[in-house]
Amino acid sequence: MVTKVTNELTYKEIKVFVEALNALHWKADYEEFCKLMGYADSAYGLERYAQFENLCKALNSFNLDSLVKLVKAGVIVDYYR
Repeated sequence: MVTKVTNELTYKEIKVFVEALNALHWKADYEEFCKLMGYADSAYGLERYAQFENLCKALNSFNLDSLVKLVKAGVIVDYYR
């Protein structure tokens, strides 16, 4: 169930989400990532780490205002389904 949120709260939540992932990406290497996620040092763990890096890069290719617009549009679409 989707609940209505204010623009300010949505912006803050998205900002915290992106900053937290960026902080983890900056501080954690592959081994730390695998340990955190419970992955073995394997092809699967390496694939997931590469996907995490791509996620961070993709999120950073948008400014926060754009991310808020995308999330709000997704919430509106989901809400009216």
